Amino acid sequence: MAALLKVPSAPCFLYSALCNHFCTASSSSKVPSLNKYRIPRLRTGSTSYLLHDSYVPAVRFTAERCDDVSLLLLETGPDMSWLPSPKEVAEMAAILDGEGATIHVHMPTDFFFDTKADAKKIVSKARHIIDLTAPLAPHSFVIHVDFLSQRDCLTKPPAKAISQEQVLYTRDALTDIASYLPSPDMLCVENLEGYPVSFWDCWLEESPFSRCLDIGHIWKDCGDPIPVLSDWESRLRVIHLHGLKKTEGVDASGHSAVYCRDHKSLVLMPEKDIDLVMHPLWEQGFEGTLVLEVFSTEDFLSSHATLLSSWDRYCSRKEAS
Repeated sequence: MAALLKVPSAPCFLYSALCNHFCTASSSSKVPSLNKYRIPRLRTGSTSYLLHDSYVPAVRFTAERCDDVSLLLLETGPDMSWLPSPKEVAEMAAILDGEGATIHVHMPTDFFFDTKADAKKIVSKARHIIDLTAPLAPHSFVIHVDFLSQRDCLTKPPAKAISQEQVLYTRDALTDIASYLPSPDMLCVENLEGYPVSFWDCWLEESPFSRCLDIGHIWKDCGDPIPVLSDWESRLRVIHLHGLKKTEGVDASGHSAVYCRDHKSLVLMPEKDIDLVMHPLWEQGFEGTLVLEVFSTEDFLSSHATLLSSWDRYCSRKEAS
């Protein structure tokens, strides 16, 4: 990690910042080369943050271990300078081809639709990203439809509800973004923590867009993902799965509080919760991509082992029935 800090490379800086925020594990470069880690009957992937490095080595690391890579683009930076270069994209394309892996793009997380001007900028940035990553042949593009003014509206009513004008120009923006894709269902709207899961229905009803179900976000909000999984099944293209880690701290008033950090290993979750999610996916034959959305090799390996244990319980249940 010290070597990264000597180089003012934006992608490396972003990777390092994310690792410092989410991870306590040491560099994954000490982990020996691994074979593909697969889950029976499911196409499984993980993030481009398993290795804490710049884009090309990070994508290589995940592609060597998974059938699919979630290319996380944290922020675009000034003049798109924090995105991979065309040369890096070409290198990643060669790696994916050699490893027989697919990829999907997670659009930047600094996309906020609060104003019409914001939405127009998002369309421009998204088009640039779609054109830039075209050589990777991504199967999906996951996007956050987020509003700074509406965050945490699940528990704290916003000062002003989302307006019809915001609904309409956001719909137009999503339609414009989808028009740059080979097929509009490649655009996947993800549910975010702090929002009711119905928040995005106004843009997904009567639209060709797909859904990305982040189960970890629902768990973090103390919700039940099972009805959502059932309701969204026909539109579901990508699933994000990650565990929660509870930590003790102090709130703004100086009182003791318990906080939940997500994007942690699934080994931290009760077996019952894992089985309630996984067993229907095997039963229904989910054909999309299941992403272990964690940010360290250790969390990935233990999450993978947790899902294999769930598979064993699923098989035992089927044999007993």
